[in-house]
Amino acid sequence: MRIGPLADLAPAPGRVVVLRPTPECQAAADAAPVSPGAPSFLQADHLDAYRAKVAAGGVHRAWTGTAGEFSGAFSAAAYAEALTSFVGRHEGLRTWFDLSGEMPVRHLVPAEAIAFEAVEVEAPADWSGGWEDLLVSLWDEQCRPDSWAPFLLGAIVREDGFTYFWGCDHAFTDGASQLMVPAELGAAYAAALGAEVEPLPEAGSFVTYAAAEQQVAAACDAETPAVREWVDIVSRHGGRLPRFPVSLGLDAGETAPVRVRRWTALEGEAVDALESLCRSAGGRFASGVFALLAHAEQRLTGSSDYLGITVLGTRSQETAMSHGWFCNFAPVSIPLGPTVEETVFAETVLAAEKAFGTARELARTPVHVPLGAMVAGGVLAPTELASPQMVSYLDVRKFPGAGTEPFDTGLHFTGEGRTANASLWVNRFADRFEMATQSPDTEQGGRAVVTYVEALRDVLADLGLPVLPVDADQIIGTGHAGHDR
Repeated sequence: MRIGPLADLAPAPGRVVVLRPTPECQAAADAAPVSPGAPSFLQADHLDAYRAKVAAGGVHRAWTGTAGEFSGAFSAAAYAEALTSFVGRHEGLRTWFDLSGEMPVRHLVPAEAIAFEAVEVEAPADWSGGWEDLLVSLWDEQCRPDSWAPFLLGAIVREDGFTYFWGCDHAFTDGASQLMVPAELGAAYAAALGAEVEPLPEAGSFVTYAAAEQQVAAACDAETPAVREWVDIVSRHGGRLPRFPVSLGLDAGETAPVRVRRWTALEGEAVDALESLCRSAGGRFASGVFALLAHAEQRLTGSSDYLGITVLGTRSQETAMSHGWFCNFAPVSIPLGPTVEETVFAETVLAAEKAFGTARELARTPVHVPLGAMVAGGVLAPTELASPQMVSYLDVRKFPGAGTEPFDTGLHFTGEGRTANASLWVNRFADRFEMATQSPDTEQGGRAVVTYVEALRDVLADLGLPVLPVDADQIIGTGHAGHDR
């Protein structure tokens, strides 16, 4: 599995088939009964963003997905059966929201009503210049939260196999859910073709999860330990949330088109060597990742106290295979030495390990609770909530389906809209350690990312690791979309 821009897919040409709800299924979806209760907090954020985008006349591109390869002859009937089975398992994917009133109203399509059929669409005459435009246009049209289905599965069919492409509105899925699509879709397709497939565990209810979030939030106030811990951490950092440590060249409130930029830091045995350093320091690879980020930021800013906001999974055993927003955000606060020269990596790893333990505890409380309390209490200015810096770390090797063709040939991507920041995706793969960012597609945005990864390269080099070079021209890129602001 790769994580990057959709342009990296580069599929071979073929017939283009998409799966649409059957007329009977669509009618049942349009008339789906109301499912009481509020959306999850992060889901509500996306619904609000969608409303704002539509009201402003903008293009909603908050979808995300995966694509990859299947060998063997394509069966439209088996593909439709596989999607029917897949969607039928997940409440989150059977949901749409009525957004006509002040509050979102959830509708839930009955599992027994789910059915899809294959429809061929016209392939572009110029494949090299048209396949990406076609897929983006299909997802732009289909992937929205106020109608069903808010996702689209298709295939680029050739004689020797096919490319699957799946996109889903972000209101109904997080990144981990997307990385589980190849395994579940592959198993469902194999079963539809008649193969013996081990049954998947039940997928727990996202509606129940959202209700539990609301219950936790309702029981909190300013004296709740999680809120007080957040207040303490943010207060120590001047009442500010993290920002990218290098100027991106944007004014306050300004955005620019997105460019996904990546840098492979380590390959092969060098990744294992970094893990050994982390273990010998008394930590794990994840705490080592944040130690690296903290040291890089100290080189750039001189700060003696790192603060990152990270994404943590909140799945239980019952929801391990469910689709939806099963995650939360939490702070990782790490004290450093007063100067770069006095900051010891092993000590930072231990501090990061402790900070991660705190973050995991704080992630039990929806992040909206402490953020709201801090704004209400004057600890945090409302403007700090606009676009804070986020860090996501994933060990892609641990996802179901790793080692299978649909997963190993897969690409995980997001819709490329606009950004005011350069949040980080730090990922460990079977053969490499990589950093990616959705950053402003401008010359200054690219140079800021280069400056950052060069600092990270220097940290790794000082640890004696065979770090790979930074190709500044490749990271900055050409043909910038520019500031269509």
